Amino acid sequence: MNFRKYWILLFWILLSGFNFPNEKKFLSQKAENISVFDSKGNVFDLFSLLGNKPLVISPVYTKCPSVCGIISNGVQTVVNKLGTLGKDFNIVSFSFDSSDKKEDLAFYESRWKMDGLHWKTISAKADQIKKLMQSFDYQFEYDSTNKEFNHPSILIVLTPSGKISRYIYGINPSKRDLKLALIEAMAEKSRPGLIKGFYLRCFGYDPVSKTYKLDWRFLISTSAGLLMIGLISWIFIKSFIVSKD
Repeated sequence: MNFRKYWILLFWILLSGFNFPNEKKFLSQKAENISVFDSKGNVFDLFSLLGNKPLVISPVYTKCPSVCGIISNGVQTVVNKLGTLGKDFNIVSFSFDSSDKKEDLAFYESRWKMDGLHWKTISAKADQIKKLMQSFDYQFEYDSTNKEFNHPSILIVLTPSGKISRYIYGINPSKRDLKLALIEAMAEKSRPGLIKGFYLRCFGYDPVSKTYKLDWRFLISTSAGLLMIGLISWIFIKSFIVSKD
């Protein structure tokens, strides 16, 4: 089995036992602003982490022996590729294991070299965890036989006001998908600049493949429009030069 097929198979295994979040129902809905705690034992509201910028939430649990490490590795890779953590967005690894203590969160932060400021590990009490996960339509379950949680790999992108802007699926999120999702989320607060706005317009989110794809119709129509403007400008300039002669 080649490397690519391995990841596709693992991705399928991670998600096959769970329903995808109902995007039609939950996108643009406000997440639950629950009370959480961090690795230092500080207690605060989740939305205090927004900081007037998008917040990416990665559901994991710190005692996970396998999958969560793969998920966090994928998150770390794409965050490093973007290089704008703290500037354009913040991120939290949210443990849905209510037995986690601050020491468990501290260990997980250290393991993945989080700065504890713009990317930190947080958790909450059981009732608060349930509220937050339900507000995302994120499904997980505890396997008492293996003493592990079964759960999918999904990133949830929140707008600066705490609304669900986009779900990003899989253990290896792409730089393009996360970047576009962050631009979309930030558009709630301010219009993207010319370059970011054009970049976002060139892609459209495909709800079937759960990823962004090039909008060829937009690119073709834009190219045709620019070509027409250039042609008309050339004819006008040429006519003006001829008339002067």
